[in-house]
Amino acid sequence: MFKRLVAVSLMIVMLLPVAPNINIEAAINKASYQSYKQAGVEARNKVYAHNSRVVAKIKSKSADPQSLFNKFEKVVYAETSNPNQGDFMRWDVDETATDYSAVKSGSYYYYTFILNIEYLSTVKQRNTLDKKVNSIIKDFKFTNKTSTYDKIKKVYDYICDNVSYAKNVSSDNTKYYSAYQALIGKKAVCQGYATLLYKFYKTLGISNRVIAGDSTFSKISHGWNIVKLGNYYYNVDSTWDSTLTHAKKDYEYFLKGDAFKGHARWKEYNSYSFYYKYPMAAKGYSKKTVAKACKKTKIANFKNKKPKFVSIPRKQAKFKKIKNATYQIKYSTVNTFKKKYTVVKNTKKTKYKFKSLKKGLVYYVKFRARKKIGNKKYYSKWSAVKAI
Repeated sequence: MFKRLVAVSLMIVMLLPVAPNINIEAAINKASYQSYKQAGVEARNKVYAHNSRVVAKIKSKSADPQSLFNKFEKVVYAETSNPNQGDFMRWDVDETATDYSAVKSGSYYYYTFILNIEYLSTVKQRNTLDKKVNSIIKDFKFTNKTSTYDKIKKVYDYICDNVSYAKNVSSDNTKYYSAYQALIGKKAVCQGYATLLYKFYKTLGISNRVIAGDSTFSKISHGWNIVKLGNYYYNVDSTWDSTLTHAKKDYEYFLKGDAFKGHARWKEYNSYSFYYKYPMAAKGYSKKTVAKACKKTKIANFKNKKPKFVSIPRKQAKFKKIKNATYQIKYSTVNTFKKKYTVVKNTKKTKYKFKSLKKGLVYYVKFRARKKIGNKKYYSKWSAVKAI
């Protein structure tokens, strides 16, 4: 069971227009407003300290408060090297109610977001959890020669052996959702398992993420982890393997490839941008075979590739070759590439000869690669724009 706390909506909308007779300089202190990134870092420290009320003042040209808040929130819960931030902090939040107000001055909006936050655990409990995790890791007696695989499996085994699944728990009974309850109380739902595993791995310097999704078996929300081993990430589900461990059955959900039986990711974790940042292995981990990227990672890598020109004199453009790709080139007399002034051509070669360029005019050129992966064609990013 996993609490759906990924998207936090703005509860009260108070977008205040500026009347002609109101002195905006007197109404707000502009110097106290920041970019969403600066405000996000400041708010991260406050959430880390378990402040129940967090105020963020943001200056932006965006007229869309929800979109701006989503960007701000991503900074708050961004991955860091601290095991108590990132996904651990995000999923240790029980509920967030957010109000906002805004005024406009010139081309800028001045937003004030107020977050009222409830947490699953206390700072004292987090400190207790830290000491316990560090003590257990010390008892593992890892050395410089201990492989990443052995570290991953040792921690996984410990959690599967020592934590039991809390059955028939309602979403109101929040204590079983925390990593603290999983390790200290030895009983939790999947959210507690996943955040505890995240904390262990992060403490050991092993990259991993908590993945929120649904069980395709039971159609209820569920959470698990991906962990990096070598060049790729693999799925691990300590919750489900814990029940198998206690039933004295073999593991079925440890270091599996992208096709993860019984698991369906939520949209946030299923995007090409996520697969680009966290490349998944096609198949489960094996010491005997070389890991390969899954199909979605291959597509993500190609879509994020930015091709380059080799040279671009007046008459002919030459491209840096991309394996198994064809190319699409655009050239125009306007750098916005408006359709009326733009020529679009496709070529299989790594060079293209321009035709009918008018003397005395500057032309702007860019190109992208095109490749068939599976049964669909995908495009890379556009190259940098060159002028000839």
